[in-house]
Amino acid sequence: MKTRSILMTALCSLMLGMGFASCSDDDEPETIIEPTEYPTYILNEGHWGANNAGIAMFVHPFYEIVTEDAYLKANGTKMGDVANAMMEEDDNIYVVLNGSKYVARLDLNVKEQARYTFPETEGAPRCIDVEDGYAYVTQYGGQVSKLNIKDMTSAGTFKRGDNLEGIVEKDGKLYVANSYAVDGSNNWIYNKEVFVIDAKNMTLEKTIEVVDNPTKMYEIDDQIYLISAGNYADVAGALQVIDPKTGTSKVILNDVTKITEGLNGLIYGVRSTYDANWQLTNSFFTYNPKTGAISETSFLQDAPSSFATDAIYLLEVDEPNFIYVGTTDYQNTGTIYTFDKEGKFFHSFDCGGINPSAMIFVD
Repeated sequence: MKTRSILMTALCSLMLGMGFASCSDDDEPETIIEPTEYPTYILNEGHWGANNAGIAMFVHPFYEIVTEDAYLKANGTKMGDVANAMMEEDDNIYVVLNGSKYVARLDLNVKEQARYTFPETEGAPRCIDVEDGYAYVTQYGGQVSKLNIKDMTSAGTFKRGDNLEGIVEKDGKLYVANSYAVDGSNNWIYNKEVFVIDAKNMTLEKTIEVVDNPTKMYEIDDQIYLISAGNYADVAGALQVIDPKTGTSKVILNDVTKITEGLNGLIYGVRSTYDANWQLTNSFFTYNPKTGAISETSFLQDAPSSFATDAIYLLEVDEPNFIYVGTTDYQNTGTIYTFDKEGKFFHSFDCGGINPSAMIFVD
């Protein structure tokens, strides 16, 4: 197993603490549920300027942190400031460090293999998608960088727009959210467009009109979804689906802040609204892409009552068995809540860092 060197020591400690007698390769303890071959990875954003971004790992069935800062353990140094994105492709992990301004390729032991550091003259990186040997990274200041993943060197750029956020590659096209700009008088201007870019030559093909302030983009079951944040006043944020053939977008539901590919062909999501006193209220919903049906009955049966007002920072599903919800107070170690496939509460644990924002499940 590729991750055995890291996992065995951690598993030994956990198993001994649980009363198991042995932890050798030839005499592993019996468990009710066998641990998966690979751990689950949690990206913790950390704080700006604090050098406390990190990746934590845990292994089924223990649901306890195996390595709190796997990057530090594997590389002998801290990861840096504000880990903005993480994804896995072909047994490699890619991370985007917004504050430290680099993108790195890691192996499944979280050992860094290569990185690309953005020049000081360029805007900070934000989001990433990897496809066909290239990493495509959005940046503030209006740039998409195309990187060769073999050595993380530049293979092209696209320059247009303002502060670019979410990105999805599909069928040789890049779909990029052009979120907002700040003018000379410090006024925030919210854009209403997604760029469609030819990934081969990094040129603009067209723009798609969307709801104000597009931010997060997802490809789920061959469909492209977008979350816009709105203008925080009279234009509500919205979940939209983009049709690549017609170059149009359609609003599915307002006030959506997070979605993920759920179970049984559904999309799971979180809606978050604020009242006049900026008090937060959350609710959970499902969306059926095939029928267009929306259910605002929560897919979580016995969620903690605090979910109604917590800052929900992470929503992930490890098909076919578990649903994860991550919360944060932006100052202390976040919490991950685990639910089974029926939405019944199973377990909660500290995530090993501040602001847990993403998870990777490796088969």
